Amino acid sequence: MKALWTAVVAAFSTFSVLPTPRIAWDRYSLKGVLCALPLVGVLIGGLCCLYFWLSELLKLPAVLSAAILTVLPVAISGGIHMDGFADTVDALASHADAEKKRAILKDPHAGAFAILGVGCYLLLFFGLTAALPLSWKTVGLFGIVQVLSRASGALAGAVLEPYNKEGMLKTFRDASSRASVAVLTGWIVLALIGAALLDPLSAGLMLLAGVCVFFHVKRTAQKQFSGMSGDLAGYCISLSAIAMLLGLVLSERIGSLWF
Repeated sequence: MKALWTAVVAAFSTFSVLPTPRIAWDRYSLKGVLCALPLVGVLIGGLCCLYFWLSELLKLPAVLSAAILTVLPVAISGGIHMDGFADTVDALASHADAEKKRAILKDPHAGAFAILGVGCYLLLFFGLTAALPLSWKTVGLFGIVQVLSRASGALAGAVLEPYNKEGMLKTFRDASSRASVAVLTGWIVLALIGAALLDPLSAGLMLLAGVCVFFHVKRTAQKQFSGMSGDLAGYCISLSAIAMLLGLVLSERIGSLWF
């Protein structure tokens, strides 16, 4: 029980802005961090449902809801995954060799392509959220997207070989147990079952989007960077979230037009 508690605290301390108790940062406390990462998505999904309840109560405009649902995941996570997305976009836009791309990932400064990439991402995410007819079903699926994307990014970090012998991902990966992959796969299966109970078509398209992004990140990590990194895991989480959201919007459109 103590190991579970320390893993959850370490995950929320690293991947969210929520205040957490102090723990010792050692191999024991970091053992299950990757496995606990989807819990941050559970929290974000719950807060999205809470907001939807309030928006229904106060009759808030749909465009405001779309804006808040766009900002909320970034605000709760502290932008840590978007930082990885921005660094990866910047590195890929350089068209340099793998060594130079890895150096760009480590650079704390944001380049022009990083800013453009984040701006386009948030604009597209907002547009997709605005196109989503908000209901308890769609907001529930939106919350499941937050869980699935984080489980997918954590799984990529757990199974893909890192290029660096140092860094956050290497630390978490080395501390993780052999059961981490099974636990993260279990997270994905449970989230997809929940999505299928709400809407089977949405669950299928979200699964397809997640698989496509996972193999895209795997190929990008191997060919462009010669290995995985924490920034690429954040890139995977961000890309998975928007791809799954696209699948959710498409399923709603297909349902309204054909059924």
